[in-house]
Amino acid sequence: MAELTAASASKERTVPMEILCLGLCRTGTQSLADALPLLGYGPIYHMRDVYKNGHGPNWIAALNAKFANKGTPFGRREFDEVLGDFSGLSDIPAALFVEELMDAYPEAKIILTTREEEKWLASMEKTLWSHYKTREHHSPVATFMRDYIWSSDPVPSGITKFKAHNELVLKAASERGRDVLIFQVKEGWPRLCEFLGKEAPEGKEFPNHDDHRQ
Repeated sequence: MAELTAASASKERTVPMEILCLGLCRTGTQSLADALPLLGYGPIYHMRDVYKNGHGPNWIAALNAKFANKGTPFGRREFDEVLGDFSGLSDIPAALFVEELMDAYPEAKIILTTREEEKWLASMEKTLWSHYKTREHHSPVATFMRDYIWSSDPVPSGITKFKAHNELVLKAASERGRDVLIFQVKEGWPRLCEFLGKEAPEGKEFPNHDDHRQ
């Protein structure tokens, strides 16, 4: 895979980074990304923003540095190039950079979205992994994650990787003295609002997208 580099110009952060949602895909990441603006946060960065904002090369550079030992690892400056206009993030590829993001944004609150392991695996098999197997052409970011992270046949080791990711989030946060909300989006507003010190939005149901129901 050809090495790509992130944008070189420095970018000023326009809003503080307040929330790092570091759960893997298919754990309600889209629902949470849509819930947080209802509490006054936003915008929230999600996988859907990668190509909408032309950030594919940035994430390829970050993934190459972390998983293929090519290029310079990302720090605050490089993340701000992508995330400087966002006050929170949710979903991959950002959530793969657990320790790096915690170090870059030491004041941000940390949320770990999760779900029952077997349901997560079944959801991945029906969606992302099925997509990887049946379509020849993918975005460069999706192709990188397939080839370097999930592997060509990820199902046998899927739950092991899921557990390892969640354990890494908790371990990294503990080492840095950071609190983590372990959260399933089916719980709705109460625990999320308590953790964030916010009131539940009156008359607003918690967003209910298919990324935690499939």
